Amino acid sequence: MVVRDPFNDPDQAPSSPSGPSAAADAAQTPGNEAAQAPQRPAGPPARPRPRWRVLLVALPVAIVIVAGLALGAYLYVLGRVVVPGTDLRRPASPALAWPLRLTDRVNVLIIGIDVTLDNRRRVLNVARADTLVLASFDPHRRRIVALSIPRDTRAEIPRVGVQKINASYAYGGPRLTIATVEHLLGVKVDFYVKLGPRSFARIIDALGGIEVDVEKDMKYTDSWAGYTIDLKRGRQRLNGEQATGYIRFRHDALGDIGRVERQRRVMHTLLGRFKQPSIVLAAPRLLRAFVENTESNLRPLELLTLGWFALRADGGPLREYTLPGTFAPMFWEPDLPKVRILVADLFYGVSEAELATVPIEVVNASGHPAVGWQVAARLQALGFRTVRLRAARVAGGVTTVTESGGGPHVARMVAAAVGKAVVTQGPSTPVSGTSSAGVTVILTRDAAENAQGASLRRANPH
Repeated sequence: MVVRDPFNDPDQAPSSPSGPSAAADAAQTPGNEAAQAPQRPAGPPARPRPRWRVLLVALPVAIVIVAGLALGAYLYVLGRVVVPGTDLRRPASPALAWPLRLTDRVNVLIIGIDVTLDNRRRVLNVARADTLVLASFDPHRRRIVALSIPRDTRAEIPRVGVQKINASYAYGGPRLTIATVEHLLGVKVDFYVKLGPRSFARIIDALGGIEVDVEKDMKYTDSWAGYTIDLKRGRQRLNGEQATGYIRFRHDALGDIGRVERQRRVMHTLLGRFKQPSIVLAAPRLLRAFVENTESNLRPLELLTLGWFALRADGGPLREYTLPGTFAPMFWEPDLPKVRILVADLFYGVSEAELATVPIEVVNASGHPAVGWQVAARLQALGFRTVRLRAARVAGGVTTVTESGGGPHVARMVAAAVGKAVVTQGPSTPVSGTSSAGVTVILTRDAAENAQGASLRRANPH
């Protein structure tokens, strides 16, 4: 693609003359009232403005101009680039419908895949999820949170069974990985970004490297996979290959948990790097590295909207967490009570006290008794302790979640657990619920089809 430089156009007309001679010509022009006006007495000659004051004015203006030109070029290229995996036929997300404005919470699953070799060191077309991070962009609290899920987490993979969560990608790619994370956490995943084995290194190189304080000497050689990690302790600038080795190293006492902690540190450093003004100049290289080495179902302008929100988020720095759990033979066993509390706070803004005290009533008008029991059990699994269930008859309509004192954020969490539901606000009625219910769920015939199945329950190997 060839882009003509509008600032180097040979056909541009010369500018009008200026300077003392032009002023003199204007003064001699007949009818010029300014020239005929009486002249003031000559005072002392004007002192030249100090050069440092000129710089104070000119430098910020130059920065703004350069930033504007770079951002304009960035948007120009972005509008003509399609990230692999993007479905341009789907409607734009309502939360990202306004360019550069995030209107509602968006959850993005970052999937880093590894390389699988056979006994002849040939690359197989089967990969596992080496890295899983669920990032939530929250415009209501103006913050970004990221939950790292260890690759060895015990999880129930839909239609497969209980295995380590990283196997979900090998069985069904991004779609099954998303379904597994939703099933484990009870959180709807809106979008995903997949990074290949070399993606992270190339993105870091596009940034010019990152500063990392390496906590200890790291030395490891995998002759089978063909990579070497050799890092010395101390603060230093790492290139893409070195940074990849830093977050990949897991040969220490904490194993995969130590690796997850290093991923969190690097993610925090990257966010700080993105907020520096110099990122504008690196934007074209970064965009190219991202497009060539990632796969995502986010549209280009949606990506830019999330990036712009990240730069402007004032809810503090990126908040990083690791899925609570304990070591178990072969697995990282999630601590479900702690997971429920953490998920409710990070992804829904619901406190532990609200989980315990807000009464939830489920009114089953779907005509299928099992649907009511499933929804009530799902809400209890998410941490709600006061769930009542009763049957009723409602003519038609859609599944509705009515908030009547429990709080809109609690109603949104309940609606996400139910599936596709309309959230309303108003007093309880004999049909919608009892007067003591903070949130009431009315299940209609569409409830069986819309249930997401997010349960957050312990994976049972039997």
